[in-house]
Amino acid sequence: MTSRTLILLSLLVLAGCQSVKEISGLGPEAKTRIGQLRYATRSRSVVGDIVLRNLSRGDYDLSFLKSGVPLLEFQTRGSHMTATGLFIRTGWSGELAHAPRSLRPWAMLGEVLPYFDTNVPSAQNPGRWSATFERKGGMLLRADVEFSGHSTMGFSFGQ
Repeated sequence: MTSRTLILLSLLVLAGCQSVKEISGLGPEAKTRIGQLRYATRSRSVVGDIVLRNLSRGDYDLSFLKSGVPLLEFQTRGSHMTATGLFIRTGWSGELAHAPRSLRPWAMLGEVLPYFDTNVPSAQNPGRWSATFERKGGMLLRADVEFSGHSTMGFSFGQ
């Protein structure tokens, strides 16, 4: 009986953490990439599954999951971002330029995404991020991004 009560209370607390209003979906014209992501900071490294959907005009949705548990889910529309998941606990919504420190690399990711669809081997925005890309037959297989503040993201997509 006690374990059932604890599970129920945990579910209620987790449901209450979703206080941020979700932004509408991107629609069928969005490009979808499914793969793995290794996210690392000075204090932790996490590998999980990723679903990344983006439009050529820059809006994007990202789901980063570990064993089916959402670590971070966010959506950007223009200069606005909404984020939920274990990495941000109570959720956050606001302008990309004012993202909390823990979300800054994720907020800057929008600057890197246009290079996912080009044939350049590397790109950078000095003082903010640098990235390298591996492609095969024009398909992006891997992207490694290093952000200022010593966090990195290593994307790996299937062939």
